[in-house]
Amino acid sequence: MNRIAVIGAGWAGVACAWQLTRQGFDVTVFESGPTLGGRARRVHAPWGQVDNGQHLLIGAYNQTLQLMTALGLDPKERFYRQDLRFQSLDQQFNFGYWDLPAPWHQLGVALGGRGLDWRDKLALLRLMRQLKKQGWRTPTGQTVAQLLQQSSQSKLLIERLWQPLCIAALNTPINDACAHIFAAVLRDSLGAGRDSSQLLIPLKDMSQLWVQEALKDINYHTGTPIQRLQYDENQRLWLYGQKNHTALVAPFDHCVIATQVPPAMRLLQSLTATTPPQQEVLNALGEIRFNPIATLYLQPEFPWTLPTPMSLLFENREHLHYGQWVFNHAALPNSFAKHTISVVISDAAPLRAYPKEQVTDALIQQLKMQLPDSKHPLPPIIDSMLITEQRATFWAVPQLKRPKAKSPWPGIYFAADWVDSDYPAVLEGAVRSGLHTAQLISRSAAT
Repeated sequence: MNRIAVIGAGWAGVACAWQLTRQGFDVTVFESGPTLGGRARRVHAPWGQVDNGQHLLIGAYNQTLQLMTALGLDPKERFYRQDLRFQSLDQQFNFGYWDLPAPWHQLGVALGGRGLDWRDKLALLRLMRQLKKQGWRTPTGQTVAQLLQQSSQSKLLIERLWQPLCIAALNTPINDACAHIFAAVLRDSLGAGRDSSQLLIPLKDMSQLWVQEALKDINYHTGTPIQRLQYDENQRLWLYGQKNHTALVAPFDHCVIATQVPPAMRLLQSLTATTPPQQEVLNALGEIRFNPIATLYLQPEFPWTLPTPMSLLFENREHLHYGQWVFNHAALPNSFAKHTISVVISDAAPLRAYPKEQVTDALIQQLKMQLPDSKHPLPPIIDSMLITEQRATFWAVPQLKRPKAKSPWPGIYFAADWVDSDYPAVLEGAVRSGLHTAQLISRSAAT
């Protein structure tokens, strides 16, 4: 039986390990951190469980939902599902589908909402028709900003819809973001059916959502960083741990690198001779840039009565009002995070220049300023925690070179959201990559 090592227990690595095990391979997973899930994992706040960032999925994440179902986990019990709707906290902007059977749900975009006039809605529909006619393909090298300018999207529409959507999906500003990747996101959200475009907010923490169940019958080791790889005379791979003296276990026929880019490069560089194709992969990995995402978790004195689980925030970066979305877990039935409030800051690199206390105070002030004068004031905040994932996503720029799943090193494969695909660095992209890599290994082993 072929023995396979998977390095990294994020969503890509776990999906790959689970699929390989189903296909009869002997799989061992090595995770450097203490918790499963990679960049989508459970962490401990002073008041209870939260995630290392507030995550959101959509109904079009078919591979993830099918995997969960195959594990016997009912997505209906693990997500709060709502129709695609962007509603600002100040109630001045409301955009999305109506709660009607398809295709009538789309009338909400054309006839409903608040904050966009009929010309904006026509421009939006014109862009969607144009992309659909083009097969959701855009000219090589085009940015999202150029795509929006070409289709005469108004400044208001860009500020209220396209820029927040691009930042949320690609974590890259529209002036830099790849139009082709953005079009793939639109294809599977606004351009898809009602179910595919629905928003899915996890009710379980990200380690418990499906990853723990997937590894239940698989040999895995947490707190076990792999520092070096080495081939033996039979081209089998030995894995060496932190001390670099003794191989962890007997050699493997294949190794799947499912880590972030820097540890992947370190592992590849630990192998001696480098051929031109191998150097090309190393060069491509070295050129990938990253952008952080920050999440401010707030513990209110009592549950916030705001009934909407997810609201859009308007930025004012001059005042450190960097928040783009706020999630009220008190409005989510049976949320693991209870009544935690989370504020999401994508494209968060500028926050590095400020102390956490200053950022926290500014974001709380942003919430208070954008609340309607009303019935749902923000409760007193008694504790907070700011988490920044420094390499949350790759910078999704046009013509970015992303390595293929099958590497030019014998027996080595990649599974990660940074592997070549038309998806940005999102959870579904990681799961798809893991499953695809498992299929490649299975085919290779059969020949």
